[in-house]
Amino acid sequence: MNTQTSTLDQQSIVPLQTPKDVSVGEIEAELGKIWQFHGETSVARAATFNLLVYEPEEAAGIPSASVEAIATQNPCRVIDLCPSPDGKDEGLTAQVAAYCPVQKRRSTLVCCEYITIQGNLEAHERLHSTVEPLLITGLPVFLWWKASPVSDSGLFDRLVSLSNRVIIDSAFFSSPEADLLQVQRLSSKGVHMSDLNWSRLAPWQELTAQAFDPPERRASLQAVDRVTVDFEKGNSTQALLYLGWLASRLQWRPLSYSIGTDDYELRHITFVGPNGQTVEAELAAVPVGNVGSVVGDLIGLRLTSTDDEADCCTVLCSESTGCMRMEASGGAQSCRIQQVTSLADQDADALLGQQLQRWSVDALYTDSLTIAAAIVESANAPVQA
Repeated sequence: MNTQTSTLDQQSIVPLQTPKDVSVGEIEAELGKIWQFHGETSVARAATFNLLVYEPEEAAGIPSASVEAIATQNPCRVIDLCPSPDGKDEGLTAQVAAYCPVQKRRSTLVCCEYITIQGNLEAHERLHSTVEPLLITGLPVFLWWKASPVSDSGLFDRLVSLSNRVIIDSAFFSSPEADLLQVQRLSSKGVHMSDLNWSRLAPWQELTAQAFDPPERRASLQAVDRVTVDFEKGNSTQALLYLGWLASRLQWRPLSYSIGTDDYELRHITFVGPNGQTVEAELAAVPVGNVGSVVGDLIGLRLTSTDDEADCCTVLCSESTGCMRMEASGGAQSCRIQQVTSLADQDADALLGQQLQRWSVDALYTDSLTIAAAIVESANAPVQA
């Protein structure tokens, strides 16, 4: 079930005009007609930002569930690009519509403009000159790229150049580690990147930090030199971003990275710490029978030390899987064990709404992404300080 529809009334958005087919050149004029027709009614035309959406899947309905979720919270102009992977290049077709969230405390409807552009991939590659004039001047532009970042796509590069922020969801990367490197390259060039998958790590990060809040444990934090992370097999980005976050906080520098060929595809990472100590991490891709809507969720993790006197052993595990495997890892240390309750709304639609409320750069994500990319780039490197 879509968690977003459980929190939003499905009737909370009404069409001011149902989608109407127009030529690409008639889009702005048709939108003007909508507002001219409703100009004397209790309907307000307003927008706080432009949202470019690139979704190469088949159109699942207009408006899409994602746009409906956005429109209930934000007046905006949405330009939804829906390329089809097949078919002849017959140019681009367009639809325009306006949707208005019903607010019980407000008598005036404040509406969201919705433009859909369809055609095959080849036609979309010629789209840049069409999209730019449709953006509302003076308002920020968000690009929600619902695919892997494409380094050789002229369309992707041009849309990025129009945008103040690029939003991706690494849970759906087709080549997770290569795509993660591409995101980091964009970030290093000054592109303001946001990853919805990063937001899903918040409960794990918060409980990790809380585990070392007591003064007696805080003193042992620097003794952590063994890390084990289990994640759902299929996508390693959450595990790498978590490890990147931990390493960036503890000033670990990655030295080597290798991937095994067994069922768990064990990933072994060696770091050097700020005092020259060696830190070993292991990421295990665990096959699971019931994968949810997000592939690659964290299952459990263990932080410990080769120093048996250090009070730093911490075990976190998903409430849906339990802590048995991590507890069985054993050792002489007494461990702090906690179960992680996932965020109530981890689907992309809910997380997107949160990102659209943020305007500042997430420096913590940027730092963690940099280390995660450095881990991947250290593959097969010799271990040396």
